[in-house]
Amino acid sequence: MHSLKYLSLVLTVIGCAMAGAAWIFDLDQVYILAGVLLAWAGVVKIAVVAIWTRVALMGTDDHRPFSEH
Repeated sequence: MHSLKYLSLVLTVIGCAMAGAAWIFDLDQVYILAGVLLAWAGVVKIAVVAIWTRVALMGTDDHRPFSEH
């Protein structure tokens, strides 16, 4: 889970950097949109990883999956 957490953070930072660079260098709006969407995907991924690790305890020794039998 730690690598997924870091990957999510890197995804968000790259998206913000891409949107900021596109805005500063006056690039096409497609690059700004791509950066914003990349940053948003990173934020959503950070939230999902937080839910997985805090609520479901996935990635920890305390995780107990349900069994039907």
